[in-house]
Amino acid sequence: MQYELLYIVPTTFTDEDVGKVESNVKASLEKYGASIIDTKRLGKFRFAYPIEKQRHGHYVLVNMEAEGSSLAKIDEALRISTEVLRHIIVRADEAGGDKFEIVQFMEVNTDMKEDRPRRRTTDKPGEEKVKTTEEIKSGVAAIETKTEEKAPDAPALSEEELDKKLKAALEDDAKEA
Repeated sequence: MQYELLYIVPTTFTDEDVGKVESNVKASLEKYGASIIDTKRLGKFRFAYPIEKQRHGHYVLVNMEAEGSSLAKIDEALRISTEVLRHIIVRADEAGGDKFEIVQFMEVNTDMKEDRPRRRTTDKPGEEKVKTTEEIKSGVAAIETKTEEKAPDAPALSEEELDKKLKAALEDDAKEA
């Protein structure tokens, strides 16, 4: 069965060192019964997120023939290796052959206000409508008028009457304890 192995070597290795890593990986693959058909160095690319404190890596693609039973051993050997950051093994027919394209990662600046999408208001059911400042102010004004309307309904107490009620309540609590 034919497989493709894509692995990433950290940029702490120079181009010469990447050649040594390639030969080490090749030896490891052959140790577990895989025969190498082709090896391509795809280049150095920037990651979308840091991997083990690395921002860039050398991508290497290996076409190989191997038994399905040996893939677990190959996978384990690559996982343990300190020379390989990440790797993936797929069947060659699933990989799509030479029809691949690696695109350089471009970072998006999220701090610039011009690039941010603006909030939109919607009247669709199930979606929450974003309120404007006028709607928020009118809502606050409506709440304030409701509280003002309730205030006259409550009986007004003078300070002396309030003190008498508090003393009576405290004396009742003291008697119960």
